[in-house]
Amino acid sequence: MKKCVIGLLPKIIAFLVIIGFFLPLTLLFLWLFLYDTQAAPDLRQTYLLGILLFGGFLLFAAYRTLYLGLVWVEYDEETVIFHYSRTEEYTFRWEDIPGKAIQAGVNGRGYIFCIEGDYKDRQIPLNHASSGFREFEKMLETKGVLRRIGVLRKEDYCAAYQKMWEGMNKKP
Repeated sequence: MKKCVIGLLPKIIAFLVIIGFFLPLTLLFLWLFLYDTQAAPDLRQTYLLGILLFGGFLLFAAYRTLYLGLVWVEYDEETVIFHYSRTEEYTFRWEDIPGKAIQAGVNGRGYIFCIEGDYKDRQIPLNHASSGFREFEKMLETKGVLRRIGVLRKEDYCAAYQKMWEGMNKKP
């Protein structure tokens, strides 16, 4: 099976934001909370809120990336498997996209797939920063998914223009 996964550059940028922003701010607020004992009670509450806020972001980011894993897609000629995490995956046939359980659409320079579950909706974005995206996009076009979600190719625009031109030049 072929894969389409988040590329290395977005992973590096996210890691640098976590290590360069959330970790230092969490440590700064922790240091201020522990060692600025003469601060006013309102300021100490602000320090505590900073610890909770930035520490919460830091813990969530670590949990999502290290424990659950990032989103990726595996596919072959007949099926596509959307992995939301290491433990949560959704399998669809190409003909079923879009359908009752999965919607697809354009998202910037890529595509987003929305999987509707019992009590949760999962969104899996894929774009040009994902490794293997070009092959995945070719497979989407080959299987007719792009046409079903309303993404037109250059040939479709040319055919529509030609049909419109012929309609305008008909003599009554």
